[in-house]
Amino acid sequence: MTPLMGGDDGPVGARRVNVIVIGVRISSVETDEGCGGVSSERNLPLCRVEGEPRAPDRVLAMLRQSENTSSTLQLVATDMSNIMETLDTRELDLGDGDYDSADGNVPEKHIPFPAIYTTVGFKEAEARVYLSSPITAKILEVERFTSAQDRFNLTTQRSVNKSMPAVFKIELKHGEFTWLVKRKEKHFMELHRELKTYKTFMRIPLPTRSHTIKRQSERRTEASQIPSLPRGSRDELGREEQVSSRRRQLEDYLNKLLNMTVYRNYHATMEFIDVSQLSFIHDLGPKGLEGVVLKRSGGHRIPGLNCCGRTKMCYRWSKRWLVVKDSFLLYMKTDSGAISFVMLVDKEFNIKMDSKDTETTHGLRIDSLSRSLVLKCSSYRHARWWGQSIEGFVQKHGSAFLTDHRFGSFAREGDNIPAKWYVNGRTYMEDVADAMEAAKEDIFITDWWLSPEIFLKRPVVEGNHWRLDCILKRKAVSNKKIVF
Repeated sequence: MTPLMGGDDGPVGARRVNVIVIGVRISSVETDEGCGGVSSERNLPLCRVEGEPRAPDRVLAMLRQSENTSSTLQLVATDMSNIMETLDTRELDLGDGDYDSADGNVPEKHIPFPAIYTTVGFKEAEARVYLSSPITAKILEVERFTSAQDRFNLTTQRSVNKSMPAVFKIELKHGEFTWLVKRKEKHFMELHRELKTYKTFMRIPLPTRSHTIKRQSERRTEASQIPSLPRGSRDELGREEQVSSRRRQLEDYLNKLLNMTVYRNYHATMEFIDVSQLSFIHDLGPKGLEGVVLKRSGGHRIPGLNCCGRTKMCYRWSKRWLVVKDSFLLYMKTDSGAISFVMLVDKEFNIKMDSKDTETTHGLRIDSLSRSLVLKCSSYRHARWWGQSIEGFVQKHGSAFLTDHRFGSFAREGDNIPAKWYVNGRTYMEDVADAMEAAKEDIFITDWWLSPEIFLKRPVVEGNHWRLDCILKRKAVSNKKIVF
């Protein structure tokens, strides 16, 4: 077993101890005199944080005072063990110096466009998601239809089937953005249970940088008392007044939860309301549908990007976060936040939901000129909701990209657009230099052959001030994003 710390000749003063967390023995570990080692069973580092009482002594004292609560402790310990098994050990390099424990995730009035270049994992505390304005939720209606009518959409007046679980259609508003989500009763229960586990987990002083920052940030914020979620059952939604009462309860619970920063920023809450780091960037357009899906590999229409075969053995399903915008859709990796693929809306954009087209159950196929993307949802109703929502959103906000335009262009004709005619390259280069000098966020350059020593303003009367590489250096020093 390799210790976390030690001299060049090995660990100093190693000893063997048994560590107990919430009444459950994790494992026997080798520790140093300074900071503890690594668990041989779960690779879990153990180290006492300065200023905190020793965990074994504190927990043993708790156990002596409450010997009759072993069953409750076992339930809590089970949840803690599950969390510890998924603990990211990459966070454990605390370093030798102090670090700033201030919360860097401060809401802003406006999220700049360059934020798309700095996306991080969805569970990271540094993720910039929300604006400074509050989030409000309103349950518009409760859906509970017969499966046959929901599947084939035969009538506009669909009857209620009490055996079907209720689906709550929720409208959320945040600043200039408005979007819809659909959630069942069980989704509220699952979120509430996960938040309670998270609250308990935050009380444990784990030796990680992010965990320490979160604990200190939580102490500076509100008392972090989770809103109560009244229990409900399927039988309670038999009458209209009972449906209305339950809707008000869930709506009140969700609004209280979204007003509490510590729980609003938790990744499970963000997944519940379908938001990510790309949701509220103004320059990306209105917020469309988002959420976790399974996407199938392949489907590219560009030669060389697909596997040589077309059988099921050549396909691979991956979990991704899908983001729908007015002129494109993309999917991201949730663990790193990296944008994996972008599909533009074009004249061949089409959505198919039949199993013959998707070749999978509860599937969804999105076609364009560049790719045929196949997604898998959790149920037929889920797939139908996604397909109809994506199609309706694109028809409303991106209809200009769905048809042919003059000269076969993908873009329509525009009036009063900021375009200018140039007679030669001199005035063009001068305007490019002025535009780069005035850039406030980022500079994007695409070229076949770029000469960094070119002078954009001639004759040269100010030395190298207007040479391209010197302009870009000035903007880079002033923290402007430059992309080639």
